[in-house]
Amino acid sequence: MIGIGGATLLASLYGLNRHRVSPAEGISKLRIATPLVPHAGLFHLASARGFFRDQGLEATLLPQTHGKAALADLLRGRADLAVAADVPVVVEVLKGAPLSIVASVSSASNELAVLGRVDRGIRTPDDLRGRKIGVTLGTSGEYFLWAFLVRYRIAPQSLQLVDLPPSKLIESLRDGLVDGVAAWQPVRYEAERAFGNAIVSLHAPDAYAQRFVLVGLHDYVQAHQQELRRLLQALTDAEAFAQAEPQQAKAALAEQIKLKPGALDPSWQDMTFEVEQQQAQLVTLEDVAMWAMARGYAPAQPMPNFLSHLSLDALLAVGPERVTVVR
Repeated sequence: MIGIGGATLLASLYGLNRHRVSPAEGISKLRIATPLVPHAGLFHLASARGFFRDQGLEATLLPQTHGKAALADLLRGRADLAVAADVPVVVEVLKGAPLSIVASVSSASNELAVLGRVDRGIRTPDDLRGRKIGVTLGTSGEYFLWAFLVRYRIAPQSLQLVDLPPSKLIESLRDGLVDGVAAWQPVRYEAERAFGNAIVSLHAPDAYAQRFVLVGLHDYVQAHQQELRRLLQALTDAEAFAQAEPQQAKAALAEQIKLKPGALDPSWQDMTFEVEQQQAQLVTLEDVAMWAMARGYAPAQPMPNFLSHLSLDALLAVGPERVTVVR
C-alpha cells in the first residue's frame, strides 16, 4: 500500500520519465487483436492515454470477446499481433503455428472460479461430480477447471463439459442449461452479483497462474523489432501510469472495456500488470502442453522447446531487468 505522499512522488517520477520518440523516427501502423477483458488492460490504457502515439505508433486495437478469439484473428491474417492467455497460444504451437511470445503483460493466480447453482445441490467441489459445467473449451477457463479438479481429487471425466462462449455463460447458468460454470473476470463478478446466494463460488488458490501474453507470427516478429521495442515501451509507460495513478487508470480501463468501475474492482485487486518474460512461464507452458495433448487438442508429440517460441530481444532492449529467462 502506497501512502498519499508516495503516490504523489510516483506520479511525479512517472511524468518525468515518460518516454517519447522523435517525430523524425516516423509513424508505424500496427493491428493488435485485443480482448475486451481486464487482462489486456495495459493495451487499453496505452491506447486511451496516448502512449502508443508517443512512441510513433498508430496502433489499432481490434476488439474481441476473449483471447482465443483474438488469437484466431492473428492466425487468419486479420491482425499483426494478438493478446491472449497462455493456454490457446500453447494449443496453436502444438498444432504447428509459428508463434513467438513477445512479452507477458498480466498475470493472476486467484481470479478464476467455478460457480455452481445451490438449487442443483452444489455447495462444495465434491458436489460437481455428474454435473453439467459450462466452460469455453480450449481456453484458460478450461485449464483452470482441470487444475481445480486435480486440486480436489475429482476425476475430470465425472463432469459433463458444455462448450459455451463467455457471453453465454451467465445466461446458460440462469436458464438451467448447466449446473455451474468456470469463469474468469468480469464474468465471475457479473454472475456473483446477478445470482447472489443462489450460487456458490468455488476456488482453488494458486492452482493455475494464468498469464496473458503478446504474441505474433515468428516472421513478423523478427522483421519488426523496432516497432516492437516502441510497443513495449508504450506498455511499460502504461504499467507505470497504473502504478502511479491507480484510480485514474482503473477508471480509464473500465471505460475502455465498457465496465462499471465496481465491476473492475475484483480484477484490479487480483491481477498484476507487468511487462516481463520470466523463467517460470516456461514451466507453465510445458504443463499446459501436457494437458492439451491429453485432452486431444493437439496430436501427441515430444515436448516442444518453448524457449524457441519466446522472442526476447525487444524486451531486453527496453528493460533487460524484466527478462529472467535462462538463455
